[in-house]
Amino acid sequence: MKVLIVDDEPYMITYIKKLVKWDVYGFDQILTAKGGSLARDLLNEHQPELLVTDIKMPKISGLDLSKIIEENHYLTKVIIISGYSEFEYAQQAVRYGVSEYLVKPVLKEGFEEALEHVLKKNFEQRSGNDNGNREKAYNCRDAISCVKEYINMNYNKNLSLETLGEVAHLHPAYLSRIFKETTHENLSNYITAVRMDKAAQLLEHTELRIHEVMEHVGYQKSQYFSRIFKDRYGLPPKEYRRSQNNKTSNKKHLV
Repeated sequence: MKVLIVDDEPYMITYIKKLVKWDVYGFDQILTAKGGSLARDLLNEHQPELLVTDIKMPKISGLDLSKIIEENHYLTKVIIISGYSEFEYAQQAVRYGVSEYLVKPVLKEGFEEALEHVLKKNFEQRSGNDNGNREKAYNCRDAISCVKEYINMNYNKNLSLETLGEVAHLHPAYLSRIFKETTHENLSNYITAVRMDKAAQLLEHTELRIHEVMEHVGYQKSQYFSRIFKDRYGLPPKEYRRSQNNKTSNKKHLV
């Protein structure tokens, strides 16, 4: 996801950019703009999921940017930062659908609280597929089932948190949290387990080479693959295959 940080003071942009660990909240791209004019262009071009903007800037203000979002029906959520606490500004901000309104000085704790509130309030994203099917909202358990099914069907593909968030129509950070709360297991551990189980099946029932099995289940580095496979099954892939072949041979002899 993308966040756009806007202020006419460069030091403030730097401050907000470093105030939180954006990737923890699912933002992998941070856009910045010194002033509203550049911000307007970036907003129209990228339509970021979140806009963090100062309210008073020359030519185009933070409220102007919020109005652009509202008029164009962008899905961008807005956190307004202001040196003004007058009711008039807050009233206009609400009119344009601003999600949070913070008064300077902006402290880490308050900003994180506002950010988490925005994400929690808007974690269920409305979306349709390419064929224009009707919109569908998932509750937590539906979302977990959807994600598990997707992982089992696409274990050899990119399973980043952002990708799975799109699958479940949930904010990535929120998905990670409810997956742990619901299943008592980290999402990354579940993905690894699915991939290792599939690798074990391939080693046991096919003649694919070890590196072919590794690539088939979505890994590129043999040492890493061997290590996590051994962590799960107690043996590296080659020895695991040998042990399974020996078991099969012993069964045949008994018959």
